[in-house]
Amino acid sequence: MGVKKLLSKPPPAERGQVNYHFVDRFTLVHLAIGLGYGWVGFGFWSVLLLALAWEFIENPLKVHFPFVFPHATADTWQNMAGDSLAVVLGWQMSGYII
Repeated sequence: MGVKKLLSKPPPAERGQVNYHFVDRFTLVHLAIGLGYGWVGFGFWSVLLLALAWEFIENPLKVHFPFVFPHATADTWQNMAGDSLAVVLGWQMSGYII
């Protein structure tokens, strides 16, 4: 498998669709993942690295395994930033909940 195919992107999300805006209905899922990271005891840098790594591998995964994702469109940069921030905020909230 070539690098180009490995880094390919699914069709782009369009305005009003999931994966387009800074916040969408999966923002709460990312927040919950951050809470889970906090409860497990991950540190800030680990959480940030995991969140960013996921956002960068998610789009290529959507090309190769679209059946795993409810919406297999490419995340916009805004959505990737919102998802990553939600994970970090969830991690931060876990410190107040525990």
